[in-house]
Amino acid sequence: MQIISIHVPKAGGTSMLDLWRRTFGPQRVLADYEDPPGDPAARHLLDPEGWQEARPQSLDPEWRVVHGHFRPHKYDRLENVFRLTLLRHPLQNMLSIYFYWKTIPPQPSALHRYFLEQRLDLLGLARLPLLRHLYSRTYFGDWDMGRLDFIGSHEDRPATLRRLEQALGLRLDQDTRLNVTPPEPFEQERARLLDDQRLMARLQDLLRDDIRFYETHLQRPPRS
Repeated sequence: MQIISIHVPKAGGTSMLDLWRRTFGPQRVLADYEDPPGDPAARHLLDPEGWQEARPQSLDPEWRVVHGHFRPHKYDRLENVFRLTLLRHPLQNMLSIYFYWKTIPPQPSALHRYFLEQRLDLLGLARLPLLRHLYSRTYFGDWDMGRLDFIGSHEDRPATLRRLEQALGLRLDQDTRLNVTPPEPFEQERARLLDDQRLMARLQDLLRDDIRFYETHLQRPPRS
């Protein structure tokens, strides 16, 4: 069975790509990052009808896994595939995106360039619609989440991978070193922001739709 693996930003997706490549071999894993949902110039936003028509109806049998930044809609014509994603609490996810975007050079995405040019703070970043509703609209809006066969937790990665092995009926080639999160830059600033109760309350309010989405779907029983 082929696997469609949706990489939501900063939720352990890079490690998942490495895991798929170790398990099946790099030549059998298609890394699909050409049309990221969070890019304002993504094809599904610029040309919705053309994007819909271009959705594949089948995959090359050589591909065992498709993994990357894409809306699940892109591959919803495929049958007999196993669909999955990992989610991270939106508040922690937004913090991770914020500090990551501060460390990397300007990216092709207009969203990242805008963040740098406007020197946005954490709340300014969280107000941007594509990130404010990263789960509930940008990635999974208008998608029946019941069509996902598996939803894992970034926060509880070991248990998630054990459940995933059971769901797939195979042994995943895990590298425990990849499960160790390295210290993030700006640790003191991160701690200061987390200790600011008023700021965290405002951030939670901005992200309330995604927090509700996260809490609802992460607790959903596995698809039988």
